[in-house]
Amino acid sequence: MEISPKLYLDQKGLPKTSGVYLFLDAREYPLYIGKSVNLRNRVASYLRDDSGQEERIQRMVHEAKSLRHVVTETELLALLLEDSLIKKYLPVYNIRQKQFRDYRYLQLSEDAYPRLITLDDPSHIQTKIYGPFRDRFFIQRLQEIFSRYLGFRSCSDPHPEKSCIELDMGQCLGPCVLPEVVDAYSSVCEQVSKFLEGEDPGVISSIEERIRICIQETRFEQAQRLRDDLIFCDAFFNRQRFNHRFRVEHLKIEGRREDVPGYLFENGALKEVILRDGRICKVGEQLDLFDLSLVKEDEPRFLLDRANLVYNWLKKNEGGVKCEFQELGASLR
Repeated sequence: MEISPKLYLDQKGLPKTSGVYLFLDAREYPLYIGKSVNLRNRVASYLRDDSGQEERIQRMVHEAKSLRHVVTETELLALLLEDSLIKKYLPVYNIRQKQFRDYRYLQLSEDAYPRLITLDDPSHIQTKIYGPFRDRFFIQRLQEIFSRYLGFRSCSDPHPEKSCIELDMGQCLGPCVLPEVVDAYSSVCEQVSKFLEGEDPGVISSIEERIRICIQETRFEQAQRLRDDLIFCDAFFNRQRFNHRFRVEHLKIEGRREDVPGYLFENGALKEVILRDGRICKVGEQLDLFDLSLVKEDEPRFLLDRANLVYNWLKKNEGGVKCEFQELGASLR
């Protein structure tokens, strides 16, 4: 299959600046959406005769008939715009949109002895949900942590009535067979809820104490497994706290140097950007695509996913930027 000559013409007209590019089919519908700090060079890499490219990308380039692009003032704006456009058009060759669809969410059941329920689509759930989590294996890891350190039940039976191996191993309080622990189990459910919101209900200190005992008793392999749990929990708390505050507060991002752009988010929506030359962009000028109108009120996964995106960008660029959460009404100036 040959590459459309128009792709080469469109590519030559691209600027060497940051922005978003769209490969379009014959109907001018996006097949693939990407971002780059250098649009011309990035798109040129797709058009080279390179048998080493993914088969998915090779098929996409041969199906594409034209290109479209949007220039952005900063790399983060390109990232946010790419994310918004992918969610809007769901291009068939974007892996990110497939990952977004595959996210899982958690909900505490309303059973007599609550358990965790995994949700594929939280659109119509009215009660509190937690997430997004990338796959069922991550959720299994969370369930193991809850059982091991909090005694939270992992069985799926809505109304358990008999003892199980988890109780025998000390990894479940056993409220279904031990009436005296029912109140304690209610407290555990509150701790699980706090954990999922990014608050440590004492798990970190519990793991650290177990590590100390293992080292004293020269059980080093078990101490290493406990350290793995400690690292997992610490990273989870940091991300979940950020995700929660991102949705309900102002996030102010500033460069550590004067020539680095700054950003202000309000309840997850990008409100303004202060550019390298001191100009301020506001929503309604260039940034209307980032307004919360893109986030459906009955689909919290849109906003949760954006929080993850910004969190990952901050981790990647922590040497060049600093951030803080502020009360409503804050401004970059």
